[in-house]
Amino acid sequence: MVSRITTAMMSSQVLANTQETLRRMATYQEQLSSGKKVNQVSDDPSAAKSAMGYRSELKADAKYLDNIQKALSFMGASDSTFSEMSNTIDQVKQLAIQGANGSQDAASRRALATSVDSLLTRMVDLANTEQDGRFVFAGTATQTKPFQVASDRSRVDYIGNLDTFEVKIGASASVAVNQNGYDLFKGTNDIFSALVTLRDALTSNDAQTISGLVSTIDGIHNQVNNLQGGMGGRVSRLELTQSQLENAKVFLGSLISQAEDVDLPDTISKMQLTQVALEAGLQAGAKSLQPSLLDFLR
Repeated sequence: MVSRITTAMMSSQVLANTQETLRRMATYQEQLSSGKKVNQVSDDPSAAKSAMGYRSELKADAKYLDNIQKALSFMGASDSTFSEMSNTIDQVKQLAIQGANGSQDAASRRALATSVDSLLTRMVDLANTEQDGRFVFAGTATQTKPFQVASDRSRVDYIGNLDTFEVKIGASASVAVNQNGYDLFKGTNDIFSALVTLRDALTSNDAQTISGLVSTIDGIHNQVNNLQGGMGGRVSRLELTQSQLENAKVFLGSLISQAEDVDLPDTISKMQLTQVALEAGLQAGAKSLQPSLLDFLR
């Protein structure tokens, strides 16, 4: 049995085919104008899901990179302070060696004591170093000035805490960015106590005490250098992680591009072929729909 083909059926078929071709044309036009082959999830659910996953990773990495940048800035201030401390300790040692010299008289040692007291003030200033409004040697109490000099200048008290200030640099990785001031200034060797003792010994012309402090000052220098080395290791880790995250950022960007970006030559070619198909379809439809009922009755 032969199916009966009516003009209405042909018209509907021609219209449906034309609409489908126009839909493809519109899709290619949107892709070319936007530069994206995925403009909505329905365009390619698999690619859209992948792109969203990559963007989620990028967002997390951006936060870690921000943490690292702030941590490096904070630790940079600490490292500069370490270097200034080493220079100050060198000056203190030179003054101690001069004061221990038997040729020095009481007046000369009192003059040296004044210099040591100035270096004590300098060391307290370094201990209260700030970075972006935060005290770098206060533990996690970064809004509290950690070191205070007694009114009679006989001691320097630490009022920060011993907690570690950590930042996340990965999903399961954190790094301590601070150095609590107690371990640095008042740990095995109390820097301030040594300076106060040296100053007072110079003032009282006590050559024996002055001489004994030279080895103490060497121990202080080693203490500072060791802690600076530990911070340097953490800085290196941060810089390595920063480099890895920057590389991952580029890689994830390329994956997003592969998932979403349009292949211009291929899409232009498809659009041209679709345009040819549309024109051919319209011409074929116009010819097939020209005959009327009178043409069949002749």
